[in-house]
Amino acid sequence: MAKKDMSQRDVAGILNWSQSKVAHILNGRVELGVDDLEAFCFGVGIQLTEAVRDRGLEFCAEMTPTEMRLLELWRAMGAAERDAHWHIMTAHTKAALPEQRRAAPSRIVKKRG
Repeated sequence: MAKKDMSQRDVAGILNWSQSKVAHILNGRVELGVDDLEAFCFGVGIQLTEAVRDRGLEFCAEMTPTEMRLLELWRAMGAAERDAHWHIMTAHTKAALPEQRRAAPSRIVKKRG
């Protein structure tokens, strides 16, 4: 709000809320639900992901829900299980590499005579 030079009244007016509701939200006096958080983010002109992201994890804002879930599962694994999964994901086989699936060019030699 400070970066955009917005007051509590400005945000309240945009959202059709009372100024005291905005003040209570900003002071942490009320429990904020997802719908109100999303509305508040709209009111101050930021994305919901910007409001809830961990600093240093900016790439998470661009992740799909499936990618986020995979990351959560990956973090919950033990080191041995993570290493095993990593080995499987990075294993290369002849079937997996398109350039290795192609047959060598045939060499047909015509006999003269």
